[in-house]
Amino acid sequence: SLGLSNVTANVRMTVIKLVGGGLWVHAPVAPTRECVEALRALGAPVAHVVLPTFAYEHKVFMGPFCRAFPDAQAWVAPSQWSWPINLPVQFFGIFPSGVLTADTTPPWADEIEHRPFASSVGIGPYSEVAFFHKRSKTLLVTDAVVRVPSSPPPVVSASVLAEAGGKLPAAVAAFCTPPGAPPAPPPPADPAARASLGWMRMALQVLFFVPADLVRPEAAFRRYSGKLIVSPVLRKLVFGNAVLATRAWVDDIASSWDFRRIIPCHFDAPIAARPADLR
Repeated sequence: SLGLSNVTANVRMTVIKLVGGGLWVHAPVAPTRECVEALRALGAPVAHVVLPTFAYEHKVFMGPFCRAFPDAQAWVAPSQWSWPINLPVQFFGIFPSGVLTADTTPPWADEIEHRPFASSVGIGPYSEVAFFHKRSKTLLVTDAVVRVPSSPPPVVSASVLAEAGGKLPAAVAAFCTPPGAPPAPPPPADPAARASLGWMRMALQVLFFVPADLVRPEAAFRRYSGKLIVSPVLRKLVFGNAVLATRAWVDDIASSWDFRRIIPCHFDAPIAARPADLR
């Protein structure tokens, strides 16, 4: 759906077993048979399901997941909306037990604390809620920070990687190539090299609206992969529009929570990181 070429980005769900019994589910994925069986194997009922953002790729699974576990309570980030028609979350099969504002005290607050953030993405509000699981010293975020792995996650199929590493359509190559660059080389014949090229292109298209050079992405990929970063598209569209609110949110998280690792909803995880790394 990103448009320029074949792009696959992994989406992550995180599950915490609460001390009092019951599972707390962060950013649910599709409740496939495999997913449901894996949850039931944990030996506790799904008690709470959390939608930590407004974003479509997480919201689309929330309703089906709640229907798969009808006894669970649903919790949502503030400022939910949809585009091009702004529909209530109930339209998506989501019937919240509560909205995670700064004043909300959910039943799991003694084990997992939360901090909401609000900004704008131009056509509507941006919302993301960060969580801190005290016992494991883990910070959970949706999109705020990520770490792009050097190799693709196992869920990205070889055929998709090979296609992305093939010859780019002429219009795409022209659009995403710096002026004066030499002609595009032929796609790599070696399958591993072609898959690697495909992953670089995919990752850069997730991080940017228009990557500087999809024909030769190696230099840009090296710059952004393998370390904790703020996605450039979020830095430009969200955090840059709310500098003071962003600073206050990060300062609050970094000064209140002594975490040792971060689990984002995309790319790599878990990431060994402390409050200073987040700042």
